[in-house]
Amino acid sequence: MRKTIYNIVEKDERNNFRSISYDVMMLISIAVSLIPLMFRKTYPIFSFIETTTVVIFIIDYILRWTTADFKLKKGLKSFFLYPFTISAIIDMLSILPGLNIINKSFKLLKVTRLLKIVRILRFVRYSSHILMLLNVLKKEKYILLSVLVIAIAYILTTALIMFNAESHFNSFFDAVYWATTTLTTVGYGDTYPMTYLGRTISMISALFGVAIIALPSGIITASYLEELHNK
Repeated sequence: MRKTIYNIVEKDERNNFRSISYDVMMLISIAVSLIPLMFRKTYPIFSFIETTTVVIFIIDYILRWTTADFKLKKGLKSFFLYPFTISAIIDMLSILPGLNIINKSFKLLKVTRLLKIVRILRFVRYSSHILMLLNVLKKEKYILLSVLVIAIAYILTTALIMFNAESHFNSFFDAVYWATTTLTTVGYGDTYPMTYLGRTISMISALFGVAIIALPSGIITASYLEELHNK
């Protein structure tokens, strides 16, 4: 019985109808639960949506927890380890905001609307492409971490140079903000150099910034294409 439940709630390699139907139901529930966040005002229907979807999320969480040994394959330890897995934490965070509606005694668990946005992360479980991208990031994590360190070092160095070259930057944070927007080629235009020296530094920074930003893009693209070919 539990094995059957596991094959339904988790992605079943045989792609049977019950498993697909369950996935579709969960995707619809997640999408519907986000609708109230698109409105400033509260309508009675939103309470019904929140209550219904949270009940579904709770049932889903319980089903996954009771079949955790099939997923984690660590015997009885699986039931203790499951609540601390990333997917279980995301599921729990998506449930907590709705507990105040289901039962008013859960006032201590009242959280902001922003916490409900965590429910978007539940889509990851049902998207093979997102899972593939996460595998790519995990596979290339050391290279990407190295690029991140280079980018941070470049931002801080450029910011330090610009802070001392441009007297109108009120604080070092302003310089860091400018360096970050320049590195990412966003450039909002609210903070910019005024002197010829500052503008020269800005042009050089922008050119090197494009090269640094292109590094992770190329790494992720190449690894993602490799994953697609191996699939």
